[in-house]
Amino acid sequence: MEFVDRLRHWSSPGSDDAQELEQRRHALGATSIAQAPDRESVDVGGVVRSLTHPPASVGPLELVVSLYDGTGALDVVWLGRRAIPGIRPGVHLRVQGRITYRAGVRTMFNPRYELLPTD
Repeated sequence: MEFVDRLRHWSSPGSDDAQELEQRRHALGATSIAQAPDRESVDVGGVVRSLTHPPASVGPLELVVSLYDGTGALDVVWLGRRAIPGIRPGVHLRVQGRITYRAGVRTMFNPRYELLPTD
């Protein structure tokens, strides 16, 4: 299956890819994104679905990563960054920090992170 097709499947929680991501997250001992409480330190993991960096004229310099674990999605934002070596779509990532809301979207700012091996 092509990468773009896999991304489409990752967005539906009952798919085989979503179940695979949930199993991987469970093996890490990480909290599911859907169950992660707000404003408490949490450890979540998943696959990077996309990354963006809004133009500097719109606001502060930042890298925004959409992380998906099979149960839900979370925006992970690093302020003052345009890129982080190794972080790209399809990479498995584990992050630790506090979840808040920005423009109605669950968001984690400047978390600790770990790039995970891809099977």
